[in-house]
This record gives sequence, structure tokens and C-alpha cells, in this order.
Amino acid sequence: MKNTFLFTFLLFISFIFKGVSQNEAIKIVNLKVNDENNHFGVSYLEGNKIVFTSNLLNKRGKQQFVNNTPQLTLYQGEINEAQEIVNVSPLPYNVDSSVFNLSASTFYTTDKKYIVITTNVYNTERKANLSQKASKLRIEIGEYVEGIGWTNFKVPSFCDSRYSFGHPAISPDGKFMFFASTMRGTLGGTDIFRVAINEDNTFGTPENLGTAVNTRKKELFPFISSDNTLYFSSNRPKGKGKMDIYKCKIHDDGTLGQAQLLEEPINSKFDDYGFMLNDDLLSGYFTSNRLPGKGGDDLYYFNKK
Repeated sequence: MKNTFLFTFLLFISFIFKGVSQNEAIKIVNLKVNDENNHFGVSYLEGNKIVFTSNLLNKRGKQQFVNNTPQLTLYQGEINEAQEIVNVSPLPYNVDSSVFNLSASTFYTTDKKYIVITTNVYNTERKANLSQKASKLRIEIGEYVEGIGWTNFKVPSFCDSRYSFGHPAISPDGKFMFFASTMRGTLGGTDIFRVAINEDNTFGTPENLGTAVNTRKKELFPFISSDNTLYFSSNRPKGKGKMDIYKCKIHDDGTLGQAQLLEEPINSKFDDYGFMLNDDLLSGYFTSNRLPGKGGDDLYYFNKK
């Protein structure tokens, strides 16, 4: 996974998650949309329409760079009957000029009028050194305006400019936003937090998910499935490879069960992250830079056979 957090997924083998036992086969497919660029972070907009992250390209189809690092942006597309992403085009948006990366999006409210994204912004604090100037991630919430696209982006009240906030995910009931952050109180490099979404769309106080989820390493890319299970990635010890995908049940009282490592072929010896499970609890998408791939980070579709 090539600096994915700094900017702001046929094998048959066993795999564990809700509804699938160890001896049931899972098929994974490297999607045709993949090429030499990075692809990750599938989110459904409505129906078969989705949004995902890939490299920002210039008019010649080449990657654009900031400080020798490839820029990222959001694209929209559709899922066809073969579960491939087709009809891809840039997501129309209007953001602040200080933003140079857009990634890891999600949507909330039933009408899908609002989008939540991760952006990279320059660190303008006086004490910031050169290596820190572009290191801050932040969450921004925008609304859809006909004829303009996604606009009027605002930073949530809980985002402290001294820290990074990214990889937003909304709970199925719309009552919580989960995210990764370096904010004060983290156990490791980055932890996963949740914050209550009030009825008037204001936010409560962020809560660290604690040792059931977080470690002294990095926890990133949360996703909450329709059966209220948290999926995320971590580079903690005793995994399959570098970044691995874990699951953790969210109980009715809000407490969390202990994190469990997903088996192959979802996890590999490489970086695996950006897990998204469809409402059928049997299929979805994730990202990996495993071999053989087509580019840096590729999107994969998986399905229980």
C-alpha cells in the first residue's frame, strides 16, 4: 500500500466472516478497471452507482504529483451484472484550493445528499518542518448541488488541525461516524474512533474504540456492515502480511468484541485494506497490492461460491 494513509480491492480457499465458515470457498477477482494506477475505497452512492479513489491524471493520462508524490482523487462509476466497475468518470466536486488529495469517501442521510471524504491539506503551522507541510489528513463533509456537483465542503467540529483525521465510515443506522486518526489518546500510530451524529447533524465527542480494536501499530479504513460488524485494516503483529483485514462485532450496547483476523484469500502476504461488504453479507470489494496485480493497489471483488 503506497502511502495510502498519507493521502488521504481464481482462488478458492477458506475465509471467516458472518455467514461463512472455514470450509466454504470464496472467489476473488481482480477487476478490469485496474491498471498501473492505484485503486481503492469503494462506496455505494445509490443503486449500482459507486465512488472510488484512484490517481489524478493530467490531460495526457499521466499521474499528477505534489512533492514527488502521486495525487489522488475520486471517481464515480457503475457496477454491472458481472460486478465490474464500468462507465467511470471523475466525480464532480468543488473543494478549497488548499486541498490536493481526495480519497476514502462515504455517504450519509437516506437521500445520499451528503458526502464525507478524506482530504490532504498543507500544514501551515509555524513550527511545521518541510516533511510535515503536507502530512495532515482531514475529514470534510459536502453536499450535492444540481449543476455543480459536490460542494460546500466543511470540516466537522471534532477535527483538530493538529492531528490527522481520515477514512470516514457511517454506521448502518446513521448514528455514528467511524474514522482513523492520530488525535490525542491514540494507542499507536493511528487508531479508530467513533463519534455520535446528533439528530441536527452536529457531532458528539470522539471515542477511542480501545484495545478490542486498536494496538500500538496502525489501524485504518473502518467499514461497518449491515449486521453491525466493524471491519478494518491493521499492521499489527501475527497477521498474514503487511496490512491485514480484521473484523470486530459491535454489540447492541455499543461494546466491541475482540478483533479477528480474516483468512486467505481476503488477506495475503501483502497489503490488504479497504474492505466493503455488501448487504447480502456474502460479497463485496477490497484492495490489495498482492502479486500478480495490474498496478500498485488493485480493487478485488469477492463472493462466496
